[in-house]
Amino acid sequence: MEFDEFTAGENDSGRRLDRVLKIMLKDFEGVNIFSALRKKLILVNGRKTEASYKVNCGDKIKIASFLLEKSPESKALDDKQQEFGTKFSLDEATVFKNGSVMVINKPYGINVQPSFSSETSLSEIVARECKKGPSLSFTPSPLHRLDRFTTGALVFSLSIEGARIFSQMMQEGLVRKTYLGIVQGLMDREFEWTDGIVEEKSSDTASFHKVRVVGLDETDSSGASAKAVTKAFPLAVGSWNGKEVTLVKFEIPTGRKHQIRAQSAFHGFPLLGDRAYGGTRISGHEFYLHAVQIEFPSGNNLLLPPKIYVPLPPEFLNFLNSALINWKGQLII
Repeated sequence: MEFDEFTAGENDSGRRLDRVLKIMLKDFEGVNIFSALRKKLILVNGRKTEASYKVNCGDKIKIASFLLEKSPESKALDDKQQEFGTKFSLDEATVFKNGSVMVINKPYGINVQPSFSSETSLSEIVARECKKGPSLSFTPSPLHRLDRFTTGALVFSLSIEGARIFSQMMQEGLVRKTYLGIVQGLMDREFEWTDGIVEEKSSDTASFHKVRVVGLDETDSSGASAKAVTKAFPLAVGSWNGKEVTLVKFEIPTGRKHQIRAQSAFHGFPLLGDRAYGGTRISGHEFYLHAVQIEFPSGNNLLLPPKIYVPLPPEFLNFLNSALINWKGQLII
């Protein structure tokens, strides 16, 4: 009988064998892990092993080759991801990487997480690349969110410890994110908006879910609103199709869904093109919002630099050069 051999990595160490195998075999149809272990179709270091065995780094896990025949659905997903890979290079999009986390420059028009559509997500692409790495049971995953049409800094975990430490820094408010956006109207001074945000519910799980800006003490059927704080700093002004527009730097001490989009619109400055929140339609583009910089505390345990700058995409730069009459081609952030 032919076997395929895999080597456990550091992120697999200490995990139960059945849990490691469950992740390894998630793309393969009809594999009964306990039966396969009992029948010696799965071996660890050449021996029959119990499902409760705690995996060690360096363990050799052999799986009968016939168990690794993918289902038609999994093969279709692989084909879809390979097709997407011709349009997107993870290596080119990566702006920082160490053994714990990876920061990529998320492109426009791509979902971070899988959706109900048939389109490939960044999570799927990164998970596919992870199969080339040392871990059998750990898959890199995004550590925060960006909307489909928002570009810029997106952080993925590359280890269990990296995910834990980064998430803790986020919870403690030690990670600062700066965005650039194009809003409608002339913003001639700085603002700090503090509001409540509630998500608008829908019975259709596949539909687009908006949020609504409310008072801090206001509640709805799902409970109290979530506090959202957005700071807005105008950088340059210009004109698009006869409408005044402003390039704005946004800082968000809180990280709520659609926070910048909803609060900016609520206070009279919708993102240009953001029709979901009252913006005027832009031909061929939804809106311009880019996570341009992410900052970390000095001396952090992940050995991250104090700041990571993520360059603007060409489409954003082209708009700035054509619409902002006092645009100097440089950002002071």
